[in-house]
Amino acid sequence: MELKSVLGYQLAQASLAAGHVYDAAVGKKTGLHRVEYSILMLVRANPGCTAASLAKAIDVSSPNIALWLERVTGKGLVERTPSAADRRSNHLRLTVLGEQTAVQATRAILKAEEASLNGLSVGERVILAELLHKVAGCRSAIEAD
Repeated sequence: MELKSVLGYQLAQASLAAGHVYDAAVGKKTGLHRVEYSILMLVRANPGCTAASLAKAIDVSSPNIALWLERVTGKGLVERTPSAADRRSNHLRLTVLGEQTAVQATRAILKAEEASLNGLSVGERVILAELLHKVAGCRSAIEAD
């Protein structure tokens, strides 16, 4: 059987390509790891979220999310506010620097993706994004079973 017909393989190859684009546009220039960028964007979209919700969203263990949060808080990108309802929990928000970093990194990624995907039409890019969003949604549907 050809690998071209194996969706998981194709997604993995596309992920490698996207990773190279990220590393060239952001990672090597800023030292911001892809997981750190994901954390920034998730906290930005969900201000006040907790480490537990982040761990679930990016599919890492509690100890691992704690390490990643130490890195982003240590860089001054995310701040923790103790929960009034649960002293064991912290609510996460971007700092001003975190917001600036998220915006700048996203601009750089979009510019680099534009260049790397220049072989696709605008319509094809829209379709690709929609299909990837649907595929990502399959994960949550499977987990619900």
